[in-house]
Amino acid sequence: MAEVVKQAQVLSLIIQKLTKEFNCKVYSDEVKEDFRKPCFFIAATSVMKPMTVAWMQKELTVGITFYPKDQDKNELVYMDTIDRVQALFQVGIQLKERNLKIESIEDDRVGEEQDILQVRITIPYLEQVTGDRNHGSDLIEEVDMETIHDGGRNHQEIFPDVIAKE
Repeated sequence: MAEVVKQAQVLSLIIQKLTKEFNCKVYSDEVKEDFRKPCFFIAATSVMKPMTVAWMQKELTVGITFYPKDQDKNELVYMDTIDRVQALFQVGIQLKERNLKIESIEDDRVGEEQDILQVRITIPYLEQVTGDRNHGSDLIEEVDMETIHDGGRNHQEIFPDVIAKE
């Protein structure tokens, strides 16, 4: 079974990569004033959707906000920053033996002067359920099934079968 993905580990890895690439501070906490530019802020949201009793679909969306130096608020700096972020994560994120595929990297500009760059990285992945799968309910042991086929001969053929629990 593949190792469980810890979202904090994914964020830590992204922070390490941004810090190394841009050589500036990456804040993972809320700082409203007196932060040194250039810098990044990072935050994440996640979604979990149960798929089966054994698997769940997860999606981690990482929001990265870039504040350039005041003298660097220009299109060239923004495009260079986007290119470098995309290059950092173009083949996904390697977290121990798991390689998490990046579904998308989207960017936008916000703020009164459109001078703050926001980048969203969407990371979908599957994970095995690790907790109690039964939850007090019984699973179906056997399902009776009929496949009805009209092979183009104007009559139906019926193929009965049974699907048994593995």
